[in-house]
Amino acid sequence: MNDHDNAVTDANPISEQQGNRLNAETWSELKCRYTEDPPILGFLQLCADRRFHRCIQEKLQEHAKLPSREAYWIHADAGGTPRMADQKLAPNYCYFDQNVRLMGWSAHGDKCGGFPNIPDSEIEELLLETVADKVLDYPEARHFVYFATIVKTGDVDDAVVHCRAYEPL
Repeated sequence: MNDHDNAVTDANPISEQQGNRLNAETWSELKCRYTEDPPILGFLQLCADRRFHRCIQEKLQEHAKLPSREAYWIHADAGGTPRMADQKLAPNYCYFDQNVRLMGWSAHGDKCGGFPNIPDSEIEELLLETVADKVLDYPEARHFVYFATIVKTGDVDDAVVHCRAYEPL
């Protein structure tokens, strides 16, 4: 047994729990390593579809000069920023309460579950319209905008991320 085997302790294994009841007696207690809460330096809103997460995150980290994935909050749901335009709790917390001034907004094409049967060009346009409002909502932030899709070259599919940046007004 190595150190990693002891990282999580299950005090009440799930297989021993009773049926579908949720009450104090049926909860499992998992002990995990504590991770320090690093300062929140940035914010990224993206679609829950994970195909484009890594490339968008890498671009945000590069463009915003963020030291790691732990340096920013992620807010994800189907459709990304255009579908989440009215979800303001997370971006407001980061901007107003944590003084975050590096904010990323994104969406993707190539069959987005948040926009079924909508062409890439329309999703991209919705993203740009939504970001115009975000720039006004968070005027002191630098805004990084990403639209990801798949481009086919011959028999090869490549993920492509289109990037834009807006400086504070």
